[in-house]
Amino acid sequence: MKAHGTVFRVLGVMQWFWYSSDRRRERFVTICEDRDVQQLTFESYMNKELVRKKPMAHVRIFFKDMGHLLGLVRA
Repeated sequence: MKAHGTVFRVLGVMQWFWYSSDRRRERFVTICEDRDVQQLTFESYMNKELVRKKPMAHVRIFFKDMGHLLGLVRA
């Protein structure tokens, strides 16, 4: 657990935030349909560590997340 604690803490915070209401959960499902999100999530899950590959993928995901958080993107 000590070696992989960061991954589980990040996932715990994400679950706490995105699953706190039905509306947020629907937005999260929309975000998870993104190919970048799927690839980075799979690699992180398989390696049990946060993936820091493909900086542009992280940038795209950040802006998509912000769009959902600010209500600029329809879920």
